[in-house]
Amino acid sequence: MTESPLKASLAAARTALAAGDPAGALAILRDCVTPESDFVTQARVAKRAAEISLPGLRRLRIAVLAGSTVDHFADLLRFWLAVSGVEADIHVAPYDIMAQSVLDSDSALYRFEPQVVWLFTTFRDVPVDIVPGADAAAVRGAVDREIGRMAALWGPLIERAGCLVIQNNADIPADDPFGHLSGAAAWGRRTALRLYNALLPAAVPTGVIVFDLDEVAARYGRARWIDPRYWFHSKHACAPDAIGPLAATGARVIAGALGLSRKALVLDLDNTLWGGVIGDDGLAGITLGNGAAGEAFVAFQRHILELKRRGIILTVSSKNDPEVARAPFRGHPDMVLRLDDIAVFRANWSNKADNIRDIAATLDLGLDAMVLVDDNPMERDLVRRHLPMVTVIDLPADPAFYIDAMVRAGCFEAVSYSREDADRPRYYADNARRAELRSEAVDMPSYLASLAMVATVGRADPLSLPRIVQLVNKSNQFHLTGTRLTEAGLIALQGSPEIEVLHFRLRDRFGDNGLIAAVILRGEGDALHIDTWVMSCRVLGRSMEEFIMNEIQRSATDRGCRRLFGRYVPSARNGLVAGLYERLGFQAENGDGEVRTWSKRITRPPDTWLTHVDRTVGSAPAIPSGVS
Repeated sequence: MTESPLKASLAAARTALAAGDPAGALAILRDCVTPESDFVTQARVAKRAAEISLPGLRRLRIAVLAGSTVDHFADLLRFWLAVSGVEADIHVAPYDIMAQSVLDSDSALYRFEPQVVWLFTTFRDVPVDIVPGADAAAVRGAVDREIGRMAALWGPLIERAGCLVIQNNADIPADDPFGHLSGAAAWGRRTALRLYNALLPAAVPTGVIVFDLDEVAARYGRARWIDPRYWFHSKHACAPDAIGPLAATGARVIAGALGLSRKALVLDLDNTLWGGVIGDDGLAGITLGNGAAGEAFVAFQRHILELKRRGIILTVSSKNDPEVARAPFRGHPDMVLRLDDIAVFRANWSNKADNIRDIAATLDLGLDAMVLVDDNPMERDLVRRHLPMVTVIDLPADPAFYIDAMVRAGCFEAVSYSREDADRPRYYADNARRAELRSEAVDMPSYLASLAMVATVGRADPLSLPRIVQLVNKSNQFHLTGTRLTEAGLIALQGSPEIEVLHFRLRDRFGDNGLIAAVILRGEGDALHIDTWVMSCRVLGRSMEEFIMNEIQRSATDRGCRRLFGRYVPSARNGLVAGLYERLGFQAENGDGEVRTWSKRITRPPDTWLTHVDRTVGSAPAIPSGVS
């Protein structure tokens, strides 16, 4: 009897694990299942994946509180989080004790010390009580009461656990006694639930994010979303086969909150952005704009442009003559993307894997930040084999389904949006130009001097606070301690006289890099401790580290401190700053294993480090204690 592909994959994963290759084992399991696979298949894969522990994954404690049975959901969530780069310890509270768990400060929830709490509610937990025929004011009042009931749980969670809170919106049920009228009348239950979903995002405070459960239900199919047999038998909120798409989406949202979502898109050109081969068919011969396929390629380009507008960096890798490859961007009337939208353009005859390595290096991004979109299955296989950390999206044969393939991949999930996100592609495009200039410079000092860099130093204020929190929580490589903070937690720190929070903005002759670094300093007697130091890697190696250390020492001198202390807590991704303190003249103190404390005595006059960055001071006032 022929062995099933799933059974063979499970056996191969076990063999890889026994051979000491947990990463290979997880890759095998990842490739043999999709979020749309049936529940039994995913459950078997998740069970095997639970045997794997990878030292490079982010550790995270997640508590799930629900009015339904979520044990199977937690099992699949754990697997899809591992695929997303997170090793999760998941605490599932007993069924239907959500409020009790949150309001009892001595509950098992708080003893678990969660970093994320998921309030897993469904439409059944939003009992909007509306009399048929009620007016709009009565509907709004009922909805506001339900939102207020949920809001009563957010505050205690943030205050007591200091965690990220995920709050589901309501999945709109397919069935209702009033039928179509339930969503067409102002007083209908579907109408009220839709209003609840519309108002919920505006009600959540900092530290709470909304999970769009209704979108997951709609994408899966409302008629199939709920299986009444499983609800009445075991209180499962959705059908078993819907758990996979739900868990995979949840894992991507959590990974996005941790800064683990992908950052850059590598685009092929021929038969990816347009139909045909530009080198053979010429500008007038490619399929773009006219006909069904031409319109599909235009729609796909529009989707990609929207990704750029929300902060995804666009690059090109194509086997082509450089000038021929650029021709559609310059001259085709139906081309949506233009050369200015592309941060790095590589058209040559090198293999795709080498080009992606080059693009990542030019952008100063890790390969795990890259996503490849290519119609050629051979190129996709090449990248998968040689660059397994790069996400590869399989495009279908019909370009009409390209957008669907991108959406289903879910590589760019985000939980927030800021001006910094919108400006990110420009920052990286400017960075690529700086890299080209660097290759032409005679030496590094002359290159740095040619950039004409100016940094603005300021304290945390209402405008900079969200970006500082984002930087602290999402930075992984230039992050010396790996600490994570909520906005409320940072405000509380800022209110202490011993604490100073500084942020740094950088501009140069290519443009404004935005807010690229932050430090949290803590005074203790005659010592100043660097509790947190994070910086965007896109400015690494420009003497910004030395500039920031000069500012830290300036703060220490102003306080009358005689010694500086800093800590390095190693992680799977911050090895590049392992020697930072030593490079800056600090001496190693006794450490706890690999965790090391570093110190430096402040001389009179104080030492300074050579930097090619000039200084200005931010004018925004410090944020007062208690102001959000």
